[in-house]
Amino acid sequence: MRSGIILAWLIGEGIIVWRSVSKEHRPPMPGALLASSGFFALLAVLAEYEPARSVATITAFGLDIAAYVGAPGFGTGKLANPYPTPTGKNTTAPIGEANPG
Repeated sequence: MRSGIILAWLIGEGIIVWRSVSKEHRPPMPGALLASSGFFALLAVLAEYEPARSVATITAFGLDIAAYVGAPGFGTGKLANPYPTPTGKNTTAPIGEANPG
């Protein structure tokens, strides 16, 4: 049954890589891969306890499904708006010109 967690981990990593390459045209950020690997490692540790093995495996595959359908917070690796757009009037003059103030 431990191979189920390994399979779910490989599928999850594949989803992260596929989404990053297809949408952002770059490899995924190392933090995204590290975070997902760490969570699957915790599920693998939980699976060492015999009564929790099937729950841990089902949870691992459930996370893969959530990442595949694009649930918020699963595999996106993006903030809502990392660079806010400026508002208001620009009162600074270009370089080399006097400020009309």
